[in-house]
Amino acid sequence: MSEEAKTAAVPAVTTTAGNSAPAESKQLSNKELKELKKKEKAAKRAAQKTAIGITPEQQQKMAEQKIEKKKQQTATATNLKKQLDQTLLKPDVRKVPHLFGHLETREQRNASSPSISHIVHPAILSLTLKYSNYKVVGSTSRAKNMLIVFKKVIEDYVTPANTTLTRHLTGHLSHQIEYLKSGRPLSVSMGNAIRWLKQEISNISIDTTEAQAKEILCSKIDDFVKEKIEYSDKLIVDIASKHIVDGCTVLTYGHSQVLEELFQYCVLEQGKRFNLIIVDSRPLFEGKKLLKNLVNTFLPDDDINDLESINSAKFRMREPITKNHISVHYVLLNSLASTLLRDVDVVFLGAHAMLSNGRLYSRVGTALVAMMCHTRNIPVLTCCESIKFSDKVQLDSVTTNELADADDLIRNIDSKKPPQKKSFALEQFIKQQEEQNKPNKQQNTKKGTQTPTEESNEDESEPLKNWKEMKSLNILNILYDLTPPEYIDKVITELGSLPPSSVPVILREYKNT
Repeated sequence: MSEEAKTAAVPAVTTTAGNSAPAESKQLSNKELKELKKKEKAAKRAAQKTAIGITPEQQQKMAEQKIEKKKQQTATATNLKKQLDQTLLKPDVRKVPHLFGHLETREQRNASSPSISHIVHPAILSLTLKYSNYKVVGSTSRAKNMLIVFKKVIEDYVTPANTTLTRHLTGHLSHQIEYLKSGRPLSVSMGNAIRWLKQEISNISIDTTEAQAKEILCSKIDDFVKEKIEYSDKLIVDIASKHIVDGCTVLTYGHSQVLEELFQYCVLEQGKRFNLIIVDSRPLFEGKKLLKNLVNTFLPDDDINDLESINSAKFRMREPITKNHISVHYVLLNSLASTLLRDVDVVFLGAHAMLSNGRLYSRVGTALVAMMCHTRNIPVLTCCESIKFSDKVQLDSVTTNELADADDLIRNIDSKKPPQKKSFALEQFIKQQEEQNKPNKQQNTKKGTQTPTEESNEDESEPLKNWKEMKSLNILNILYDLTPPEYIDKVITELGSLPPSSVPVILREYKNT
């Protein structure tokens, strides 16, 4: 080919290439364009690092270290919620009626606890175990213990570098709260206390030192406990004591801290004598706690002042208030008959929460007691602190409730004590050991080492031990129910007595404070 032909062919090639380049760029998708931009940015960063003196091998090592740090920092509050949502249980393990299938089981609550245990304070670990074992029961006592433990968490907290206390402490507390939820769901009073504490943390100025901020928060927690729990209970007791007179018969259900203080106040401070009917139910037997505390409450002796008289036999033989002042009648819920309600003058009920539509959210069985007393025209009074008031609206006890372990109703049927629960990790370990020992038991039965009398005794003590293997049997153990406002005559708070329809007024006052 001649040189002229070659020169003529060159511009033709360039023109075709120039026309094809914009055509290809137009055909790129958005995803491909993003990838190109990422590659360009990565190339620029690599060029800047090489200009500084960082070799490509060092850059690769730094990238791997960043990936490892991200993996270690996956235990955030959002990721924990994702883990809880993604946890799946075997269908044979989760045996819950379809109506309550949306409620979390104990296994689902404990699904995320191992992933954050390394960032949880030891006091939170101990309190969560007490919640799950029902050592700490009751909305008020749970909120009070939680705030006391939060004080320890704040005292031991150290602000990391390049952060502020107001921003980092709320996230640190969120990890503790997520672990608390693995024991039991938060109560309404606990939720209100947590919102108040986070608001107080956000109000702290950035200029304050860490020691000053800790001191301010701890003092505010002490003031909150005194004002919203301790002083509120005293005011409620003072108002409610006017409804108890000499010789009257009072009925109560379960155990409530403010009601226990009310009965003690009426005897110790006012010297009243009355009859008390304690209604109780399985499996927690909270009424026994109230009865035990009243039996262990003694009348004051003015003659005992010095140490010698305290150590004397007279002090040890003091008179309990249940001997001559309170005549106690203990009865289970299934034995509550019209003959017992015939002489009842007033009913006092505790509360887990008061909803904005006037309904009482309390221990399961409360609605039954209130309904039976309402049909017999017995006044039903509820003692509830303002910290337990919620702006939620609920029409039934199905949409929101707490699902307890169904085995609490099955194990130790003849026992008259609350369920002695173990930690979830220990229970899982025992189950694994039992599954491993099953082949040995089968061999022993074949050889005839286990007598039939032993097997029959086991079946009699726990007749529904293998209830999970029965496909047509579901056992439900819910902890709360909802009492309509028509069955409640009066709600006694530290702000005064009011009908259930006036609950929004208390909510408005509570939010203003």
